[in-house]
Order: sequence, then structure tokens, then C-alpha cells
Amino acid sequence: MADEHVDVSVLGTLRDVMEGEYPSLLDVFIKDSETRVRALNQLIRAPGFSVESAAQLQPLGMMAHSFKGSSSNMGATRLTELCRLLEELARNQSAADGAVVNQLVQAITDEFSVVRDLFDVELQACTLR
Repeated sequence: MADEHVDVSVLGTLRDVMEGEYPSLLDVFIKDSETRVRALNQLIRAPGFSVESAAQLQPLGMMAHSFKGSSSNMGATRLTELCRLLEELARNQSAADGAVVNQLVQAITDEFSVVRDLFDVELQACTLR
């Protein structure tokens, strides 16, 4: 598993603690994250979305915050960092830039794709244990 994307020691700890429920934890994270990524993309692509609107940036920041927490709990280090950056950008409306927001959401989408693939491999390995 690629250390730049996932902290394997976190997964090892989760595997030890969760035992037989570990595959379910991975599956729930993957499904929940797919929903989060879809929601982030829908929000920034919604008609009328503007980074100048605090009312529109607030839900973006809240989504990023929540996704940051679950990613951190699962050891998805790069995904956690990207979500942290989006959360901070959304919180600091005066520094928000539409192009940067779009780039960060795309980076989160791309990174989740990598993490999902790594976790799918981990799920397959669980069936062999």
C-alpha cells in the first residue's frame, strides 16, 4: 500500500481493533466517501455557486471538515490534507478563489479514487486471511 496515500500503521491498528468488522469498516468508508465526493462536486457545480457567498462556502467547508475527519480516522493522509486545505479556504472567504476551489475538489476526487483502489485491494486481502 502506498505510504504517500495511506498510513498503513493506521490500517493495521484498525484491523487489529476491529477484527472481523474491519472489512465492513472499509466498505462503509468507501461508500460514505463516494457520497461525500459526489456532494462536493455537485455543490461547486450547482448553478449560481459563488465563492463570494459565505452562505455557499459554509456547507462546502462543513463537508470538507467532515470528510477530513473520516479520512484521518482511516489513515488516508493525503486526502485528509486536501480536505483540510479546502476547509480552510472555505472558512476564509476573503481568500477563496473559484479556480482554486475547483482544483482542490478535483484533487480530492482524484485522491479518493487512489484511496478507494488501495482500500479495494485491502478488502480483497481480507478475504484471503
